Amino acid sequence: NSTDAISDNDIEKRLARIWKETLGIKQVNYSDDYFNMGGTSLMAVHLFAEINRLFGIKLPLATLYEAPTFQQMADMLHDHKSTPSWNSLVEIQSGGSKPPLFLIHAAGGNILTYHRLVRHLGSEQAVYGLQAQGLDGEKPFNTRIEDMAAHYIQEIQTVQPEGPYLLAGYCMGGTVALEMAQQLQA
Repeated sequence: NSTDAISDNDIEKRLARIWKETLGIKQVNYSDDYFNMGGTSLMAVHLFAEINRLFGIKLPLATLYEAPTFQQMADMLHDHKSTPSWNSLVEIQSGGSKPPLFLIHAAGGNILTYHRLVRHLGSEQAVYGLQAQGLDGEKPFNTRIEDMAAHYIQEIQTVQPEGPYLLAGYCMGGTVALEMAQQLQA
């Protein structure tokens, strides 16, 4: 049952301890959603650092969009072959009849800051986030806005080959979105 208390499974016990510590709560249930429990992008950095330390598995922060519940994250850790590979383009919300909205990261490079916004858009809007290349520690960061924009254009065209495109960004993400629009226009 998804609302039962956490089992005696070692992975689940360790993960529950991390969730409780990170979120400042006393109990975790399988159906608990990280964001609904008060989780933030800053707390996620701590959560994922602890997961890496205890399990030796380095997950991208955007994993919280794919596995936001305790059960989903525990399942992912049980079968770490299914842990998501790192990619700049992250599906935040699927479906809908409207063209997809592409949200470009702010200065920190991650896209978790868009979680609350997406909840208000409704289910008819497919939403993708673009996170900074290099957050995985494997590839180098793009240091020029023009290079970021060109990379993100390639990424969005894998989902939507032709425009018009719906682009948005917060803080530096707005600057990158403007550069993407200028490159697409050219």
